[in-house]
Amino acid sequence: LRVDALRFTTRRRVRTRALGSSPIASSRPRSRRSHSSRRARYSPTAKEAKESVVAASRENPSDRRSRKHRRRQFSLSFMTSATTNAMGPASMFASAARCSARCAFSSLRAAAAAPRPGSAPTRDAAASFSSVLASSSTSSFVAHRGTTLLPIPRHRARRLTLAAAAEANVSDIDIGEDANPKLPPAVSSVVDGSLVVLEGVGGDVAPGTIVHLGADGAKAVLLSHREPKSFALMFNDGSEENGCGAIALGPGTAKVKAGDAVEILKKKKFVMPAEAEVRGRHLGALGQPLDGRPTRPIPGGKFRDVTAGGGSELMMETPSVEDRKPITTPLVTGIRAVDVLTPVGRGQCMLLTGELGTGINMLGLSAVAAQAKSGVRCVYGAVSASAEDSGMAIAGELAENGVMEHVTVVSCSPNASMAERYAATCAAFAVAEGARAEGQDVLLVLDDFTGLIGFTVDMAKLSPQLENSAPTEEDGVERMVEYEGMIINALLAERRRFLGMTLQRCARLNDKKGGGSLSLIGCMWHQKGAYKGRKGSKKDSGDLAAEAALPSGFDEMSDEMKAKITAALEKKKKAAEAAAAAEAKKDAAMAAVAAANEKFIQPRSLVEEFMSITDGQVMVDSYSPKNGWVISVKDSVSRIGTPGAAAPLKSLDMMQIRLDVMQADDMVAFGNEGDEKDYMGSRSQSIRGVLRQTPGEPSPLSETVVGVYGLQRGHVKNMNADAAAALTKKAVEKARETIPEVMAAIDAAPGTALTAEVEAKLKRLYE
Repeated sequence: LRVDALRFTTRRRVRTRALGSSPIASSRPRSRRSHSSRRARYSPTAKEAKESVVAASRENPSDRRSRKHRRRQFSLSFMTSATTNAMGPASMFASAARCSARCAFSSLRAAAAAPRPGSAPTRDAAASFSSVLASSSTSSFVAHRGTTLLPIPRHRARRLTLAAAAEANVSDIDIGEDANPKLPPAVSSVVDGSLVVLEGVGGDVAPGTIVHLGADGAKAVLLSHREPKSFALMFNDGSEENGCGAIALGPGTAKVKAGDAVEILKKKKFVMPAEAEVRGRHLGALGQPLDGRPTRPIPGGKFRDVTAGGGSELMMETPSVEDRKPITTPLVTGIRAVDVLTPVGRGQCMLLTGELGTGINMLGLSAVAAQAKSGVRCVYGAVSASAEDSGMAIAGELAENGVMEHVTVVSCSPNASMAERYAATCAAFAVAEGARAEGQDVLLVLDDFTGLIGFTVDMAKLSPQLENSAPTEEDGVERMVEYEGMIINALLAERRRFLGMTLQRCARLNDKKGGGSLSLIGCMWHQKGAYKGRKGSKKDSGDLAAEAALPSGFDEMSDEMKAKITAALEKKKKAAEAAAAAEAKKDAAMAAVAAANEKFIQPRSLVEEFMSITDGQVMVDSYSPKNGWVISVKDSVSRIGTPGAAAPLKSLDMMQIRLDVMQADDMVAFGNEGDEKDYMGSRSQSIRGVLRQTPGEPSPLSETVVGVYGLQRGHVKNMNADAAAALTKKAVEKARETIPEVMAAIDAAPGTALTAEVEAKLKRLYE
């Protein structure tokens, strides 16, 4: 590093002018001296070199050659002394420049406070210093220190002034730890009662920072920036009378209006309560308790300090690549189709999508319930339709199933704004990150992403940008930008950055960071028919009404045969009409549900945008209260792949099952009639029967292994779905009775492959 520093300074060096003891940063042409001679010549410490420069300037001010060498000696000694911090050459040069500016700044203050020739002493050093800065940009400046007067050219004085002003916040002048040196920010407008739009808040203020608004000092937490404005969510301290606990949304009794001053507390961040205080609780968007449990203490206390909650910050930065660890540990969701076809690893971000009525929220709840004995900590974010009762039904269902003790439910009010839903989403992440910081594996289930999506739309409306505005009909041209190697629309790139900042909080941390993980299963409804494709004719689809026609040669048949055929056709027609009526009734009910949840249904383009950001997706085709979920294999994928799968399933070549289902579906759709088509159709039916399960009953890994073993070892074949499901159920019941220790061992060690001895015991289940 010393050699690198010397090599760097041959191109750009730090030159000092003997302003008392103050070095000044400037440029210098390349020197032709060799690196070896420099390293041998400039070995003294920074303090010794500095003292030699000052002594030389006082003893022999006229010897400019001697002073020049000593100034160079001090500069390089200072830079090489910085190698103790293991900085690169560029970092050392920047550090030297900053130090030079600070020293120059202090000398200017001393010069301003000291009496000048022909002037009276100044009592107010700060006022004199300000006058010096104001005058130094237009006239030459003479620094007075002791008996040495050193004139500085005008352009040097201006450069010195700018450098000093840039480093004013780190000098010994007390400007307050939370002060903002920029123009005073102010409230631009108040939206929806709790969301405030701010102007003049720089992008260097991190989201999650606490701000005070107006004369009453209303509190708010900064949510995001979209230049030239910023957005904050107001909250107020709770009280015993209102019973809302530590905090509540809204300004409370404080009055906030447009034009009010904003005080930014840069070092104050909004922090959630500690992990031990939120475990097994139902919380609001900012950590306030909603479960009404008087026997449990309020997280953080009755009047909790939101800046010292003991948990994770509301807006944490995403873990860096160095802080992450490869995803190699499986997360068993308890859904057989997911664990076999699209496995999820600990630390993975997974999208769960389907139409209304496909039960994707119930699938997420089943995944939470499956972690009761796995040791995985769970957080459920009820920020969508599940928040119609503020998440009470979700918390009650989890409590009934006996899994609430390892779960935290975070929800918002039914009429919450998009900003509040976004804050609740971030609060769910913060609770999960607080558990991960303690080394735990955490599963976060979000019932919707509407808060993320809707808040980006609101920001675009409240803070329009000309360069990122939507194209008009007149120009018809979109502004395209480069984003991660792609040329895409500027608005889309901005939204992807915002979404990525939140979703990339999922990670498996390395051992130095505690080794915990945060996995996400996020639900999103898509529009009906978005992934169904073109529908075939009624005849091709087996519609009964389309087949209700008299066969050829009907007139030549006997009267008895005609009567039988007519009766059969009439019966088929009535059945078709009844089925059509039931379908119409179902569609009407779904239309009513869709109208009530219209704001939570996303277009296909937005769903696929999330697919491109997450680590995979599970698409649910249909749902039955009896047979569970049917997953679209061709549209579902896990980008982590087999590293995130359970080792017992990998021992049984589980990925072949996925290929067989896809091949069978293609064969049914495009293949010709024959034995191969019949075999693949039977194989597909057997697979679907083995993966069938009753909703609300999570399948342990051991039961899934029993079914997959029979499927892969040829014990379950040439069967329809019902027969395969019945045989699998019988084998599971036999395993519970005969080999309970094997079943328990499989559930306790999902990362351990099956041994030959275990496979022999599984084989006897099908004999």
